[in-house]
Amino acid sequence: MSLPLWLDELITIVLVVGLIYMVTLLVRRAWLSVLGGLFDCALRADGATKWRPGLARYSGQYLEWYLVWHPWPRPTRLFVRDRCELVGFRDSDVSESKLGYAFARVVTLRARGQNPERWELAVNEGSATGLVSWLESAPPGRIGYRRGLDS
Repeated sequence: MSLPLWLDELITIVLVVGLIYMVTLLVRRAWLSVLGGLFDCALRADGATKWRPGLARYSGQYLEWYLVWHPWPRPTRLFVRDRCELVGFRDSDVSESKLGYAFARVVTLRARGQNPERWELAVNEGSATGLVSWLESAPPGRIGYRRGLDS
């Protein structure tokens, strides 16, 4: 018993579209890796329960966050270094470690000008250190950099 012709064509179309989608995701990840500074990073708004798996990379004064399953090459969320401050970081709990990644740290940021303002990023130990260093290494001359010295 063979499949009807229309069902055979439908299965072929679904398989081809799925293959194109997967190849697009692989090419996007390779392209982002070539640009440098790419690391796995799950993101959620502070107080939310669901983590969104993604990729993050440093691009000058920006931390670009890309949703893993989105084929678009532009970042889903953009954090500006001058508008972000470190609220704190902690070890991930048992429920967070079941995300499928080897996340060890959850970094909490306050991003002025974004809604919501507080974000949690789940990253591995090395990426957490890099993120904190990136936030603290803002160049001199940024707004508010010398505020404590002038008063």
